[in-house]
Amino acid sequence: MNLGRETETLEFKKSTGELKEAVISIGAILNKHQKGELYFGLKSDGMPVGQDVSEKTLREISQAIYNTYRTTDIPRNQFNKG
Repeated sequence: MNLGRETETLEFKKSTGELKEAVISIGAILNKHQKGELYFGLKSDGMPVGQDVSEKTLREISQAIYNTYRTTDIPRNQFNKG
């Protein structure tokens, strides 16, 4: 199954090993479009490569995004909503 190609509001990363690049990409997407999607476990052409993600990994991703883009305008609890 192929999930399509990346677009200006859709970004694919092969693994959470690309977290730094993913955080930069999502920042650029949100700055330009105010919304977007980021998926791990996919090649840039949309083909799945798989990625096991634990609860700890999800927290690490959220924390990396928060630490990179935190401002006084965004309440911390905005990053913890499920």
